[in-house]
Amino acid sequence: MPRLTPRPAQWLILGVLALVLLGTLGLLQPAAHRGTLAWMDALLLATSAVCTTGLSSVNVAEVLTPAGQLWLAALIEFGALALLVLAFGFVGLGRRGVVARTRASRELGIGAGQDFRGLLRRVLALALGIQLLGFLLLLPDMVELEGAATGTRYALLHSVMAFGNAGFGFWSDGVARLPAPSLLVLMALVVLGGIGFVTLDETERHLRGRWGRAIRPPRLSTQTKVGLNITGILLLGGAILFAALEWQRPGTLGELGWRDKLLHAAFQTTVARSAGFATLDYGQLAAPTLLLIMALMFVGGNSGSTAGGIKTTTLAVLLAATRAVLTGLSDVELSGRRVSGTLLMRALTVVTLALLAVGGGTLALMLTDGEQRSLALAFEAVSAFTTSGLSVNLTGQLSDAGKAVLVLLMFLGRVGFLSLLLAFRPAQPSYVRLPEEKEFTVG
Repeated sequence: MPRLTPRPAQWLILGVLALVLLGTLGLLQPAAHRGTLAWMDALLLATSAVCTTGLSSVNVAEVLTPAGQLWLAALIEFGALALLVLAFGFVGLGRRGVVARTRASRELGIGAGQDFRGLLRRVLALALGIQLLGFLLLLPDMVELEGAATGTRYALLHSVMAFGNAGFGFWSDGVARLPAPSLLVLMALVVLGGIGFVTLDETERHLRGRWGRAIRPPRLSTQTKVGLNITGILLLGGAILFAALEWQRPGTLGELGWRDKLLHAAFQTTVARSAGFATLDYGQLAAPTLLLIMALMFVGGNSGSTAGGIKTTTLAVLLAATRAVLTGLSDVELSGRRVSGTLLMRALTVVTLALLAVGGGTLALMLTDGEQRSLALAFEAVSAFTTSGLSVNLTGQLSDAGKAVLVLLMFLGRVGFLSLLLAFRPAQPSYVRLPEEKEFTVG
């Protein structure tokens, strides 16, 4: 009888579930919180940390002790990095280890020819180095605001949260009290965390080669080039649209000077793609602005990153397919390369399942918490599924059933529908091709 070996995606699911359970139990310990912490709030908080989201139904600064806050940071770090190791490595699977690693890399959109262990060492060192630098840059302002002990802890927490794209709020005004230099540091950490680990490694080696005046510096892959281009377009375009929509609006950008308006518009659209920090009250934003933020959250960051969403490369593939149809091209072309039919179907599947998850989550929240605004519930569902962590001051007001919906959405958003399907799909390739249907109209 053949021995059943867990698939890579199954290991990923089990890893997330184990971390969530461990995190919940840790937060429920008396040393981790003050007063009473309900188990549903602890589950939501642990899931949000492991899934690098940032949604919370309690004030983490008031409810969690310093030990609990550091435990929260550890969960974010494990969620962002340890699960990456699990997805890349899958060591200890015997003779199927190489095969499993190859499958895991394909799920993350990474070439199978990579040196996994060397790549992991480089990526982890780069990620930890970036967080250390962010901690040092945030430290002076945090110490000035909160004193030496608390300020040091907050600098560490915010560096980990920003790079891990999990923006839990430690102040009632979000991070609005931070001066401009610290806000810029947070933006940089969010962008670097959302670019993708392999993209970071490729870009670092490429820049090092150019600065070292190498004759032929390492070339950037198509995925890295496309991801960087789409990221830049979303950051710039999002900031311009946000500023235009909120420029004169009271309660958001209306009372600020023009420099602060530009800074906060850029900050909000940067963190909206998956980080969850806020310098403005999202309950005061206009409906069109909320729709813009929802669109940015839905796209998210790059593949293989701490960010959520459908990913920038998925958006690029769909835009390339749209352009091919409109211009009459026979092939879908992206950055000088032809996109395969398999890749196009995967992109369509990701978007379809994401829309179904967000739509189903919104409907479920309407059933559990129907007294709340429909747009606010939809915003909450998108934020949870895309692991963005933004809220229109609603998370703490939800019922336990509504919080359970958010937990499920965050889990699906972190693990991904494709991983769930790949985990339980029988590996039986089809060798029979059906006749092609030529008389079928869509649109």
